[in-house]
Amino acid sequence: MAVQQLHDGNDEGVQLGAAATAKVGAYGATPVVQAAHIADATDTATALTRINAILVVLENLGFTATS
Repeated sequence: MAVQQLHDGNDEGVQLGAAATAKVGAYGATPVVQAAHIADATDTATALTRINAILVVLENLGFTATS
């Protein structure tokens, strides 16, 4: 099976989702809208919370397997 490129022949880039409400999914995951902003961490405890929030976003998009 040949690999298909996500490219339109120019160097301006490729955009997935035209708006924050456009749904995107990968690897068979159900497409979802853009996740909410994850606030900056202020200490170790909030850093762990923010890292876990990033992991959830990656799972929801399908880039990592769900646990």
